[in-house]
Amino acid sequence: MNVENSDYHPTLRFGKMTGRRFLVGMILAFGVIFAVNGFFIFKALSTFDGIEIDDAYQRGRAYNKDLAAMEAQRALGWKAELSDPVTMGGVTHFAARFADRDGVPLQGLKIKVTFWRPVSTGDDRSEAMREVAPGRYEADFKLAHEGNWIVRIAAQGAGGKYAEEMRAFVKQAN
Repeated sequence: MNVENSDYHPTLRFGKMTGRRFLVGMILAFGVIFAVNGFFIFKALSTFDGIEIDDAYQRGRAYNKDLAAMEAQRALGWKAELSDPVTMGGVTHFAARFADRDGVPLQGLKIKVTFWRPVSTGDDRSEAMREVAPGRYEADFKLAHEGNWIVRIAAQGAGGKYAEEMRAFVKQAN
C-alpha cells in the first residue's frame, strides 16, 4: 500500500486533532481513572474499619501485663479440653472440661465464653457456662450465621484465672 497515494489519514479519522480535543480526551481519561479509584476507596473504607476493639492503643501498651498473665496461667497448670461446637435446630452447644495439673476436675469455676465473628461486627455472643458434672461446663448459643468463629473462653476460680482462644467452624448438623 502506497501511503502517499492513500486516502486513509489516521490523524483525521475523528477530525483534526486540536488542543481543545486533546484536553477533552485527557480530562475524560483521567476522569474515568479517578472515578474508579474513588469507588474502590469508598468500598474499602465503608466495609470494614479494621478496628476490632475500641481501646487498641491501651491494650497495646498493656502488652507486658498480658505476658505476665500468660506466665501466671502456665504456672497454674490448669488444662482445658474444649469441644468443637455442635449446632442443631439453630442452637450451638459448646462444652469444656477443666482439670488441674494432676487431672483432678476443677469445680466451681466462673466461665464466660464469647463467640466472636472475625468478618463482621455486631454478631458476637457471650454466655456464662454452667457446671453439669465435676469439671465439665456447658453453654448454648443462638448464633446468627454459620461459618468461621473465634471462641474465647475465660475461667476464674479460687486458684487463679485461665483464658484461651480457638477457631471454630460452625455449621448446621444434619
